[in-house]
Amino acid sequence: MSIYVPTLPFFSQSLIEGTAAWCPQCKAIAPEVEKMVSEFPDARFYKFDVDECPDVAQELGVSVMPTFTIFKNGDVQDGVSGAKPKDVREKIKGNMN
Repeated sequence: MSIYVPTLPFFSQSLIEGTAAWCPQCKAIAPEVEKMVSEFPDARFYKFDVDECPDVAQELGVSVMPTFTIFKNGDVQDGVSGAKPKDVREKIKGNMN
């Protein structure tokens, strides 16, 4: 994590979604992720395309799309692999302050 984590703003909580343009599950969960942006205004949401940024995908251990990696104060805290909005919400809530 030494390359990318320091470039993240040190908000209390950040979520990075590893996605791909061809991924149907990524497209299916996109509306739920948009809702989460509003539900969790103190969290910062980012996403990257695993095909365009394979080095980031490798560093974060992304092998399934979508993969959500949750950071708190710049450190990896948790993650969810797959289009599981309920699990993502629970992980976000579980890592709040």
